[in-house]
Amino acid sequence: MISFTQIISLITALGIGSGIGIVIKSILDRNSELKFKLKTINEEKYRTILIYMSIVINPQNKAHFILNDNILYGLKNDTDIRDYALSKLNEYYYQSLLYASDDVMLTFKTFLAECSRENYILTAQKMRQDLWNNKTNLTIEDI
Repeated sequence: MISFTQIISLITALGIGSGIGIVIKSILDRNSELKFKLKTINEEKYRTILIYMSIVINPQNKAHFILNDNILYGLKNDTDIRDYALSKLNEYYYQSLLYASDDVMLTFKTFLAECSRENYILTAQKMRQDLWNNKTNLTIEDI
């Protein structure tokens, strides 16, 4: 009777073991690539959300950022700029249901209810944790 180790040796000799290894490596590489793409997409969305939040807090901040948003840059009145940025944030809020963590959603909702620098920073911190799994000890006063 053939022992288990002899069967393993035979499989390895036939190259099946290396074939299985290649398939497993391919699956792991694909999963890693998908995670990287998702993180990149989230980072871009979070960056855009933070820009609109900054504009809601101070409409003159729009001059400091570059967005592909011709409507925003066509607006001159601070109230119109703020209202438009807030409408974009409401749109992003519902889109965020697809990709943002629970903590990001809760702080984002808090910001929409009360647009303040403190809520902006809290949301940014949760986004940072979501993207990079970084815990932070920074307080609002530190920033």
